[in-house]
Amino acid sequence: MALKNYIALVLYSEDTAVNFSFTWLISTLAVAYLIYQALNAAWNISPFHSLSHIPGPRLAAATYLPEFYYDVIKFGQYTKKIQQFHEIYGPVVRISPNEVHCNDVRFAEEIYPLGGRKRNKPLHQVRGSGAMAHAIFSTVDHDIHRVRRTAIAKFFSRGQVSRLEPKIHRLAQRLCDKILAQGKDPLDIPSAYSCFSTDVISDYCFGESYGFLDQASWEPNFRKPIFSLFTPVFAFRFFPFLEPLAIAASSISKHLSEDMGLLIKTLTVDMPESIQKTKADLDAGITSKEQTVFGSLLESDLPAEEKSVRRLTDEAASLIAAGTETVGWALAVTTYYLLANPEKLERLRKEIDEVVDVSGQLPPWTTLEKLPYLGAIIYEGLRLSYGVSARTARVATEEDLVYRGEWVATGSKAPTTVTYKIPRGYAIGMSSMIMHHNESVFPESHSFIPERWLDDRMQRNKELERSIFNFSKGTRACVGINLAFCELHVVLAALAMRVFSHMRLYETTEDDVRYDHDLFNPLPKASSKGIRAVIVSPDTI
Repeated sequence: MALKNYIALVLYSEDTAVNFSFTWLISTLAVAYLIYQALNAAWNISPFHSLSHIPGPRLAAATYLPEFYYDVIKFGQYTKKIQQFHEIYGPVVRISPNEVHCNDVRFAEEIYPLGGRKRNKPLHQVRGSGAMAHAIFSTVDHDIHRVRRTAIAKFFSRGQVSRLEPKIHRLAQRLCDKILAQGKDPLDIPSAYSCFSTDVISDYCFGESYGFLDQASWEPNFRKPIFSLFTPVFAFRFFPFLEPLAIAASSISKHLSEDMGLLIKTLTVDMPESIQKTKADLDAGITSKEQTVFGSLLESDLPAEEKSVRRLTDEAASLIAAGTETVGWALAVTTYYLLANPEKLERLRKEIDEVVDVSGQLPPWTTLEKLPYLGAIIYEGLRLSYGVSARTARVATEEDLVYRGEWVATGSKAPTTVTYKIPRGYAIGMSSMIMHHNESVFPESHSFIPERWLDDRMQRNKELERSIFNFSKGTRACVGINLAFCELHVVLAALAMRVFSHMRLYETTEDDVRYDHDLFNPLPKASSKGIRAVIVSPDTI
């Protein structure tokens, strides 16, 4: 018995020692990590840091905690906090240890230049790109981005968009038909426009639309599932190891909604199969009568690794996501303000009516874009819909950037002149939501005033148009800008002439279109039920 007790005591002691050693190791590592972070934070706010001269809150300069708190904990609120920083600290603010934010549109061409001046994307901001990880949008390196963009940009040129414009006209008319056949139930306007914009971009990319406008209803569509995929993006920036786990979980879940299930299937099955089929056809010498984006990419002189199914699938996902939400939300916001301001809608209809022929046929985009008030409506709708509302930073790799400007501090009447150098290798960016509410550029910025985009001769104010930020700027500006403007001109003209006179807002206020937070793209308050309208028959008008 004594021997048995002795053996048990030895074994117990060994287990205790192992447990103690493991606990000690974890504790030591935790303490070492905290010491490292404390020293790193101290360095970040020391005079030796290259951004120490840039004004801003000390905690944001020291750590990423403010960004984490406002974007992850409070969910997409850091852009609004940055806006408050500018009110306190001026036009250039340090918002994280290695990033600066600017709200002066005059400096945009330095941050987002054209030509050969190199600009990378900060890695921190492309983390969490998920299904778009290998797309142009998520490309960090300037030179790789240039190669990828050059191959695809020609397909989004004005000339190419004009050649494919008849499809946009047909889909715009199909949208009008479907809305007018809505019946008595309230129409969810963003969902309707999402169906239109997805059909346009999918047809453009693959030569065949997803057919959302041909469904009996407006669902399924990609709008809600796209935002669902974006929901964990801010968390992934800080915990990138979670991203593959979340993607795997969503792809095998048996409890997905119909529209989310459709999007997952499109991303993981349909897109790769479509690209593989196009590649197989080209290898067999089978060519399509009309060019498609991915057919052209596969035929291009891109390196083989740039034409892999995985990379092109990511590119397709990026184009579908951007092409769906940017145009769809801009149309929804514009529709709300036109229905809420009938005198502006009537002025728009009269202008469009002057270029519509006796059969009611709309003229081409090249004619529509010459209508000054239609252009003003579109630009004001873009301004208040923001495009990508989150900040889009750049890193100058071969030059220091120098900002010179002035601002009037709170409580002061005289302007203060400021000069800041942003050293190469550090990120600096702007945010469309903040830029579009700069009162010095857009007085009464929260009001829908299309007339601000017209000059004294009631023609387009092209100088002010340079202040729009929906599509970013420079060599990394949105590749689909021409397609977006074509869509906006054509479909808004069609809706104004055929649909808006039959539309009445339904339990919708300005709060349902106003920015509250962002997931790349802007979102209203969580309590919003959306932008809705009912369709009335001609007999009841």
